[in-house]
Amino acid sequence: MKLYLSRYVIFFILSLLSTSIVVAQKPVAKKPVAKKTVAVAVAAKPYANGIKLNVKGLVVKDAYLVFDDESKVPTDNKVDLNQRVTLRIILNKGFKEVNGKVFPGGTEKIALSNGETILDSEDLYTAFDSTGASPADALYISLKAVITEIKDKNNYVIVSVKVWDKKTEANVITASYKLYIK
Repeated sequence: MKLYLSRYVIFFILSLLSTSIVVAQKPVAKKPVAKKTVAVAVAAKPYANGIKLNVKGLVVKDAYLVFDDESKVPTDNKVDLNQRVTLRIILNKGFKEVNGKVFPGGTEKIALSNGETILDSEDLYTAFDSTGASPADALYISLKAVITEIKDKNNYVIVSVKVWDKKTEANVITASYKLYIK
């Protein structure tokens, strides 16, 4: 009796397994799928001197580093102490206009590669808060950095900036680059 029962149980289990396999192989009824819009990431243009830009809303034409005499910073980003470096960001499409004026904001942070912060500025464009700036002038953004003293020249300097539109959250640029002291 036990032998007969165990054969029956095995047969029953096998029939269940084969039934589920058959059920699993039936074609599935296709339901209409809602189309989703997928944002495609576009590769960012590589900028000179290892400048990294993240841009939202604004359209950047170019970004580069220059010295006070307008000569370009060498590609190795090696500079002397007290040598001012300017990050230039040139826009094709700029800030939101309000009554013919634009209202940019900008901050700059300078830190050593060991994590020590040298500078962490407040908004650098507060002078334009009440009057605004010319939309044409605001297509040319310049942020300057100068290192006057460094204890260990093995540390490199990381300059990080943020530029934003005070009239809309849709326009923001964050950028960073490294400087090496000779």
